[in-house]
Amino acid sequence: MDHGDRIDAVERELGALGRAVGEGDPAAPVPTCPDWAVADLTAHVGDFLGFWAHVLCEAAGSPKPDFPPVPAGTYVGADELGAWLAARGDELVDRLRRTEATTPVWTWFDDDQTAGFVARRAACELAIHRYDAQSARGTCGPIEADLAIDAVEEVLGPLITRRARTGRPTGQTLHLHGTDDGLDGAAEWLVTLQPDRVDVARTHAKGDLALRAPVSDLALLLYRRPALGDVQRFGDEAVLDLWYGEFTF
Repeated sequence: MDHGDRIDAVERELGALGRAVGEGDPAAPVPTCPDWAVADLTAHVGDFLGFWAHVLCEAAGSPKPDFPPVPAGTYVGADELGAWLAARGDELVDRLRRTEATTPVWTWFDDDQTAGFVARRAACELAIHRYDAQSARGTCGPIEADLAIDAVEEVLGPLITRRARTGRPTGQTLHLHGTDDGLDGAAEWLVTLQPDRVDVARTHAKGDLALRAPVSDLALLLYRRPALGDVQRFGDEAVLDLWYGEFTF
């Protein structure tokens, strides 16, 4: 995906997320985020959107918008929450569209300090939390294939570096194989869980555990979300538990 594709994905995922929030029950529990109701998830996503919008403003030398806090209280309606989220989302999308991918900005990932990182981070975050919001209504949709590949690449790259290694793995391997039509090997990874690092190769190879599924389901599994379809599993299921010990979204 290029910068424009990622911004388009941000906009689409925001729209779907906003509909799930605006047409749902703010007090409904989110099955994929056991400690949260829909209102809590909305507040989290809104904070995420506002944070990165401010980062882009700072990079451009523009005034930072003063975002109102999330509506709270017993009588807050879903439509009010949805409108609040949409306003924050519109601001981030507008900022991203006005910022070239190579523009230097602050990020928490030293290897990529550009607006392109922000667009990718936002697209992937929103895809997962859109799924979360939909799970509260029992009507989850898949992540589109290109974005799902990006989400897998991100979790196996920048995101896995955010947490210290546990030291428990001893070289176990996880092979991920996306089965979508037309990918032609573009969605295969071999993940090696070392005591002090996670090694990743884009290759077809035998792993201690192999997972074969549409790439959306592979991304959801890595983020510890239930897959929407059947996932073929070959080998040692304990390897996936080791992965979850190394990464939690």
